[in-house]
Amino acid sequence: MQQRFSTRNISVRDFEEWKDRGELSLSPKFQRREVWNPKAKSYLIDTILRGKPIPKLYMRQEVNPASRRTTREIVDGQQRLNTVLSFVKDGFKISKTHNKDYGGKYFSSIGEDAQRAVLQYEFVVDLLQDMPDNEVYDTFARINTYSERLKPQELRNAKYFGEFKTSVYELSKEFSNFFSASQVFTPKQILRMAEAEFISDLLLAMEEGIREGKQSVLDAAYKKYDDEYSARVTNEKRFRDNIDTIGNILGDEIAKLRFKSARLFYPLFCSIHHLKFGLPKLDAPRTKIKVADYPKLKNVLENADDLIDRVEASVRGGPGL
Repeated sequence: MQQRFSTRNISVRDFEEWKDRGELSLSPKFQRREVWNPKAKSYLIDTILRGKPIPKLYMRQEVNPASRRTTREIVDGQQRLNTVLSFVKDGFKISKTHNKDYGGKYFSSIGEDAQRAVLQYEFVVDLLQDMPDNEVYDTFARINTYSERLKPQELRNAKYFGEFKTSVYELSKEFSNFFSASQVFTPKQILRMAEAEFISDLLLAMEEGIREGKQSVLDAAYKKYDDEYSARVTNEKRFRDNIDTIGNILGDEIAKLRFKSARLFYPLFCSIHHLKFGLPKLDAPRTKIKVADYPKLKNVLENADDLIDRVEASVRGGPGL
């Protein structure tokens, strides 16, 4: 059978020209998602300005031999393309939450280099040649057959675009190598955003105190701090400080200890944070951590690790305490 599609790279400027000439239809017939909010739009433009890839578009193209006219219809990706085409017409500003350099600016005020980068940005497009509606629907049914069910953190990532989500993913980008090298998470888990969910839990503990680890608790936090997360700068700085302290105390040894598991790394992180800065709603004594204390703290953690080993061995019926 003949292949019914081909893959092309098509620039924002090409799409803009086609739309201006009336040769591009951003058809609502195949629209499957709600209209994006301003935060989602800003996040997409920031992705483009950073030169990062975004999901491919699907476009149906038909050629009329009599009129020699080509018509193009976006069947999946309308929101992405509509957002970019609106931005280049000064339809909205970039948010400072997503980009400190261009935040608060329209396309016309971001400078020629950035404007050129946006206009030259190329979408990956699967071109569906002269494909009727029923075959379009069948195509997407087949594509979705192989889609994995999204995990809760992946759903949050798709739903929220504000302060808290941006903070989580900036820290995730910064510390994914640490979590991988320390074996807190595997590369596969990181691809499915497990470390981002974990960082969300840690930031929430820093902000509100230790909470029950339910998905609904994190959902509520993303919603609560989406528009305003006033402690963002402070918490990001303290988060880095806590991770640095753990790294300085344990070094490469963390990958050999049980504290590399997320369920034990969490109380370790919270303990360090409480000693250094204080956890909300935790009435427990605090002692200032000094660099000179790091060897002693390492010894304490190694002894605790050994104790956990012996307790679990005892529970399993092996040689224990």
